[in-house]
Amino acid sequence: MFDLANWRNPETLFLNITNGLLGIATIVLVVWICGSAIYEHVAVDHKPNAKQ
Repeated sequence: MFDLANWRNPETLFLNITNGLLGIATIVLVVWICGSAIYEHVAVDHKPNAKQ
């Protein structure tokens, strides 16, 4: 994810770090959305009177 072989080139290093952070942010976002959906599904299943 991080290519530190090009550390002498600030632009390349910046792009690598930016791509890495975007990748991490994307993974976190997907996991968070999936976790929220699963949590909501489980919460609704355990509460028959819950509003949907």
